[in-house]
Amino acid sequence: MYKLLIMKSVLLLILVFKLGLLAQQLKKSLVCICMEELSSNLDNPLIIQNAGDGTERLFVGELKGIVHIFNQNGVKCTKPFLNITDKVSDSREKGLLGLAFHPNFWKNRRFFVYYSSRAIPKNPSDDHVTHLYEFRASGRNPDIADTSSGRLIMEIQQPFNNHNGGEILFGDDGYLYIFLGDGGTPGSEGDPRGNAQNTMSLLGKVLRIDINKIGKRKGYVIPPDNPFIKQQRTFRPEIYAYGVRNIWRCGKDSVRHNGRVLCGDVGHDKFEEIDVLKKGANYGWKGREGFECYDNKTCGKTGPEVKPVFVYSHDIGNAVIGGQFYSGCLNPRLRHFYIFGDFSGILFLLHENPRIKKWIGRELRLCDSNMCTPPLNNTYERRITSFGIDESGEVYMVSKDDENRGKLYRIVDPVRNGNPRRCKAAKALYRKRK
Repeated sequence: MYKLLIMKSVLLLILVFKLGLLAQQLKKSLVCICMEELSSNLDNPLIIQNAGDGTERLFVGELKGIVHIFNQNGVKCTKPFLNITDKVSDSREKGLLGLAFHPNFWKNRRFFVYYSSRAIPKNPSDDHVTHLYEFRASGRNPDIADTSSGRLIMEIQQPFNNHNGGEILFGDDGYLYIFLGDGGTPGSEGDPRGNAQNTMSLLGKVLRIDINKIGKRKGYVIPPDNPFIKQQRTFRPEIYAYGVRNIWRCGKDSVRHNGRVLCGDVGHDKFEEIDVLKKGANYGWKGREGFECYDNKTCGKTGPEVKPVFVYSHDIGNAVIGGQFYSGCLNPRLRHFYIFGDFSGILFLLHENPRIKKWIGRELRLCDSNMCTPPLNNTYERRITSFGIDESGEVYMVSKDDENRGKLYRIVDPVRNGNPRRCKAAKALYRKRK
């Protein structure tokens, strides 16, 4: 009799536990968001960054080569932080594509940009050159960059005018990561030269370099633990991972998992994918697109491949826009979710389920207009181009219309908001972890 009661009690506890998990999942599934529009006067915006220097400024970059500052109240400064339009070629997929602030920017004022240069390619058959450049903020006015401080770190010859990648970010290890597309093609397929699997080419790769030291012939040195540093006869030592098509935007989980990075890799004609950045990984392009083979001649024949953690078909979207991990305080139901989107205008939530060791993704919908009351709304320009976070871990998005008129938004959960006063402590903790 006692055994029967114990068994019933155990079964009851299991049922209560399962109901609790179901309630949590249901609660998460009901999350919808609103948009708080901060600016409607942007020209083809595609970069959102913060400097991590305690000023709570937000830096928004435009394709043509201009970076604007928005203060902590969401007001845009009258003068741009950076204007390098005279250096940038911005036709088609070319332009100012990446911006990253040194982890010690508050002290050394160093920041880095990746852009399509007006420089003439060394090879006449190439289309253009991309540059990784270092600048410093003015010592007199921190809201203005000192363009005379420019220093070339790296240049890459580009065979075509598309698939240029462009994301740059600092890992928690202090090294700079550069995400390069496969070089493109006159069509949309990409990689006719097999650059992604050519380990003597930098195209179709993720690079990792140390910009705190200057080499004999380069503006950087190779980190001693780069995965292929001892295979320089067959691998460029800068390579950290390879086999990518055209990674567009990444987000770093600075609160958990030791700064794990998730990126969106734009597909060809069937699938879009999200990848976890791993040391030495081969992501399989051009043999594989998403989970499926694209080129049967090479699929699965280039050595061990790291497959995506999330894939969706072109029945849903057409070009993934990598996102950011929410680590803020104002929207607690979004915490630890990876928020990303698609150029077609769809938003997604992605999170890892540690019990089954899988990533679960679903569409993130806008709330009804009766929930998104001013200053919030439930609309946005449908061409999503980038996501970013501020120093508090709040997530922002830029998107544009078909005429490239862009807007900046902050993502808000109208149902459950954190206490702004309590969030001050969270801000300090986020800056410390970042």
